[in-house]
Amino acid sequence: MAQNPDTAAARAGFPLTFLLVAAFFVSPLLFFTDLTRNPYYLQFTILNIALLTAGVILLFPAVRSGVWPFPRSILCGPMAALLAAMALSFAHSYLGHAAFFRPSMLSEFTRAAAFISVNCALVFLIAQRIPFDGSAPGRSAGAWLAFMMLWGGAWFLFPQLKSPPQGAGLFASFWDPYGGFLWLAGLGWAYYLVRRATQEDFLHLILVTAALASAYGALQYFGIELIWPRLLNPYGNRSVSTFGNPNFISSHLVMLLPFVLARLISARRFSQRALYGSIFISYEAMLMASLTRSSWVGAAVSAGSVFLFAEYRARFAENRRFLKWFFTAAALLLLLWPSQSLKPFSSGLADRLAEGVTKMASVSSLTLDAEPEKVYSSFHQRLLIWTCAWQMGLESPLLGNGWGLFENFFPFYQGPLLLRYPEIRNLRTHANNAHNELLEMFSQTGIIGLGVYVWLFAALFLAFRRYLAAAGPDDRFWSVPFAAAIAGMFADNMFNVSLHFAVPAMLFWWIVGSFSLRLSGTQGAAPAGSKRPIAAAAALLILAASAGAWYWTAQFRREMHYFRGFKDMRRNDFAGAAAELKMAYDSHGREVNNNYELANAYARTGDIQGAKWAYEEALRSNAGYDEIYFNLAIVQKRLGEAAAALSNLKMSAFINPLNRSVYNALSEIYLKDGTRYAEEGAAVFRNAAAFFPEDPAILNTLGYFHTLRKDYRAARDVYAKGVMADPASALLIRNLLGAAAQLREKADPAVTWLGKFQAVQGRLAAGDVSRAALAEADELVSLAPGNPNSLALRARLNYKAGNDRNAREDLLKALRSRPDDNDMRYGLAVVYEREGDFASARREWEQLLQREPGNAAVAERLNKLPR
Repeated sequence: MAQNPDTAAARAGFPLTFLLVAAFFVSPLLFFTDLTRNPYYLQFTILNIALLTAGVILLFPAVRSGVWPFPRSILCGPMAALLAAMALSFAHSYLGHAAFFRPSMLSEFTRAAAFISVNCALVFLIAQRIPFDGSAPGRSAGAWLAFMMLWGGAWFLFPQLKSPPQGAGLFASFWDPYGGFLWLAGLGWAYYLVRRATQEDFLHLILVTAALASAYGALQYFGIELIWPRLLNPYGNRSVSTFGNPNFISSHLVMLLPFVLARLISARRFSQRALYGSIFISYEAMLMASLTRSSWVGAAVSAGSVFLFAEYRARFAENRRFLKWFFTAAALLLLLWPSQSLKPFSSGLADRLAEGVTKMASVSSLTLDAEPEKVYSSFHQRLLIWTCAWQMGLESPLLGNGWGLFENFFPFYQGPLLLRYPEIRNLRTHANNAHNELLEMFSQTGIIGLGVYVWLFAALFLAFRRYLAAAGPDDRFWSVPFAAAIAGMFADNMFNVSLHFAVPAMLFWWIVGSFSLRLSGTQGAAPAGSKRPIAAAAALLILAASAGAWYWTAQFRREMHYFRGFKDMRRNDFAGAAAELKMAYDSHGREVNNNYELANAYARTGDIQGAKWAYEEALRSNAGYDEIYFNLAIVQKRLGEAAAALSNLKMSAFINPLNRSVYNALSEIYLKDGTRYAEEGAAVFRNAAAFFPEDPAILNTLGYFHTLRKDYRAARDVYAKGVMADPASALLIRNLLGAAAQLREKADPAVTWLGKFQAVQGRLAAGDVSRAALAEADELVSLAPGNPNSLALRARLNYKAGNDRNAREDLLKALRSRPDDNDMRYGLAVVYEREGDFASARREWEQLLQREPGNAAVAERLNKLPR
């Protein structure tokens, strides 16, 4: 597998090597918190421009020579077929959808196509141009150890040596002399270490860069921030390090663990053991600090699978004297790692694993129809997303819903599921991926795309099997980590989405490309072919890469202007925000968040036509956000475009049926011509009542539409529900009595219940807690068993009569039906206090304070409880 290093360096050259250093070293580490709203957008820009420029460098000689610059590989056919299946799935979906959706479909596909072309396919090809050295891995361990310790350690001085901003300009705001010196020194040092441009060199750069990011993330977990004025913790105490999301860096480490493990097992010299041992420990610490359970599974697969091979068991036995002590220490770190609270003697591993066990201990909890107490948000939200993904695929089993279109269409599948399964309504989300790699492919590319995807990796692993049979022990040993890394990443991405985000995806496809190169054995041999078509293809690809670099530059400019406009909006400088956000749009006009914010800015400045245009531009960027339809409808109402407003409100309600405001806006339009809209209004508000069965306004509106339809029985039933949900509503009572009169029935059950409720209320108000009063309260409950208002009223009567136990039982039953009723919870806490059950009282007061943080009376009662 060896190739002359000088030949490798000559082929790579300084520009290519430097660009790969930018991709593997700068991109995963460099970010700014006040440059773009997503602090890590600079990483994506550097990464993509570096890769595209590297592609141009490799393609340029082919324009003259007509020789294809990339080697023939066992995966070239499957890769080409996968890209074709993705394009075909999009074309099929694009032609099959209404014209309204097509601009947003094209916008989303462009983004996905840029990602799959650059972060995946181009990375795969570039990896095959970098040769394996064949020398003993780890021979330069001392140099890499010095780089990691000295350059990484120099950042501990940054808090003391950094300078305050020297001006208001962009450069002055972000340039720091000491930080700049460290980055320039790091770039030069990293380039020097990988100057031979071999696979082994770049792998060490990747390993060390990930170790630096891991150490930073572990410090974050313990509240230590070296770079920024405040701790970055958008995911609570789950560390994000320099990757922006704990799930991304954890997946990155899942893939690297087998490589560092192979070198650790083989380490004989102190420098090797120090380097690979410290890298392994940093990875372990960051995996624990991320608290990403899917990556823990992936890490177990990637690290554990290497020991399925005899070569690893043998080398472990040879080096067991060192390794047994090392892995004992690693095991202790795993077991003693504290939980998010950082409490002494807590276990992050045990706490995180036990988090959902109590709710998911039975088979019945593994469905969307689980009981409320068995709903576990982390799992059931994924289950909701998986169900939507499955339904997407079933709509078009062969080609799916179109590559890149998951986020665009996911909300349209979620709404009906929320109607069907009430217990998961609070888990509503806006998913951008399926959180399961198989469903990701099936939902968007169907059986054909999924089949090609499986073929690609089946071909890779079959080639690996053949390679193992023919290769010597040493070659087998060093090839295993590639297979283990891929297996671990797939195990992780059965619950994760990291395969579809820039830095972990780049590493994954680099590993696939390098593995393919090792198994193919071509070592840089380019396929033969006609020179003229190859030259033309290379020229076209160079133009495409140049366009891609412009695309990323434009997006980065957009993100800078967007963040400035976003901050102006929060300062109520709406005119300034509109100007900045319009510049962002002019830089790159297909970003849904910017266009939506621009529309809001126009609306706040009174430019209603401008707001309408910008909301429509937001929908052309991504048609899956209910709030865009809602705000556009409000603007259209102000412009007198009632029909268009009604259409967009209905779309908003379909995507997000949990938004009460949309039903208020719908009723305003419907009620202006109630007779005309009676049937449609009844259908829409029947659906609304399914989501809000106790909302007086929704029930009253639905009952009114039934009255207009002259369906007085349906109207009476709806008004009855309303009155029993809110017996204090005079409007609902009047409408119930009117509908009951139309039916001319002697004894209406709801009217009877209302009379009894009012009678018991009267006794309570008069202080009557006699046996007769309590008996009448019992009659009230028997008329509608389980009605929370009846139970709460009887509880108040029992409390006043001194029957605390009965009052408590009624309030507990009532809260099971209406857990968000703070008045009932207040009453329950008071009962617990009088019973002397201060622990339970404290629990209820604390829950109340979580719901009403500013309630001074509740806080006072909580503070007065005995300890």
